[in-house]
Amino acid sequence: MAPLVYLITGANKGIGYETVRILAERLKDQAIVLLGTRSVDNGKAAIAKMKQTNPSFDYANVQVVEIDVAKKASIQAAADHVKAAYGSLHVLVNNAGITGFGGDKAECFQVPNQSFNIVVGSIVGSWTFGDLPPELQAIFEDFTAVDTAAMQNLIDDWLVYAEEKPCQHPWPAAFPAFVPYEISKMMAMAVGRKWAAEHPDIKTTVVCPGYCATDLNHHSGVRTAAQGAESILFPIFHDELTKSGGFYNDGVELPYKAIRPAMP
Repeated sequence: MAPLVYLITGANKGIGYETVRILAERLKDQAIVLLGTRSVDNGKAAIAKMKQTNPSFDYANVQVVEIDVAKKASIQAAADHVKAAYGSLHVLVNNAGITGFGGDKAECFQVPNQSFNIVVGSIVGSWTFGDLPPELQAIFEDFTAVDTAAMQNLIDDWLVYAEEKPCQHPWPAAFPAFVPYEISKMMAMAVGRKWAAEHPDIKTTVVCPGYCATDLNHHSGVRTAAQGAESILFPIFHDELTKSGGFYNDGVELPYKAIRPAMP
């Protein structure tokens, strides 16, 4: 049987790195694991780190793919490369942005009734959803109507709000240091739900890795990046315990909208 092809974006460090490492070690020659990164050099350094950390495994099943999910041209180039080199993409783990490989770029070479999409979300996205006023909640609850253009308009409107300028929607005040992260996760989760609803033949789950110690939070998280990666990979290794369109942490289903807990 030919190996399955896995692509993980934002994978040269942190949770993405651990996701690549676990897949490579666990699946061995059953998988080709594509380490998605904005810098090829950083990707090569990540593989070298894996080899140094675990000399007993050669990581020959890991390949670097250059992709910047903030740039359409980079996404298209990566999609073209994956399709030309491997033919099909069986699993996409979108760990680095709202758009990722969404739309026709993924659909054209994913395998119906076999391929998986995993969107890395966060419980803070659920809390942010719960913080929204009814007007905005109604928009995100009708997630199938939120296309890429509408999502970009919402992002632009929030950026205007963040600059304390007149905006179209009444955005909630939140924790300033984390607002961009929270908003981006909420929107990525909405896109994941939309993709799941519109592509029933490609299983899509949204996963919260938990509060992991990474560069993003100056290693203040209470979980390791490896624990976060295990949560991300739960739908792959336990397909029968998850459903398309669901939101999970360590295999436990979570709501897309939740009340933010009181801060101590």
